[in-house]
Amino acid sequence: ARFAEVANALVVGDGLDEGVTTGPLIRRRGLDSALELIEDAKAQGARLLAGGGRPNNLNTGHFLEPTVLTDVPDTARIMREEPFAPVAPIAAFEELDEVIARANSTEFGLAAYVFTRDSALAAQTAEAIEAGMVGINETLLATAEAPFGGVKESGFGREGGSLGILDYLTPKYMRHRLVRG
Repeated sequence: ARFAEVANALVVGDGLDEGVTTGPLIRRRGLDSALELIEDAKAQGARLLAGGGRPNNLNTGHFLEPTVLTDVPDTARIMREEPFAPVAPIAAFEELDEVIARANSTEFGLAAYVFTRDSALAAQTAEAIEAGMVGINETLLATAEAPFGGVKESGFGREGGSLGILDYLTPKYMRHRLVRG
């Protein structure tokens, strides 16, 4: 319920406007895909806790309400595909090994998010999940100083941060013995 409250409090609009926290999706195809993923999850029994559609006050652009789904079955496409949209499918679990196996069963691995009050559980989960980035009680992962990138079919290498520059460099080893004279 708290997660849905936070999602409902986000302000959707032009990302350059003061107070806006959630801008548009890049293209219409992304919006349509996100809406399809939401509908697929609902058709398979997921419950919609927040959002789920286009904001009423934004008739143009590719805007989507921040969306929270719960009780999302593993068979739902959103549990296997990368939505690239403000959609959070929430999955409860009984055993840590079970949820790790479920999270790692996808062919993608850009980012994962763990929300818990148990720091040890968060660290153990983040270490075991096959993703290039893991947010613990945090959704903002893309910052200029942090390396950005995924694993598996979500890419390789990193951009951003000090590690990101390495993809643009060709290392060269030189050994030089000084000779007198």
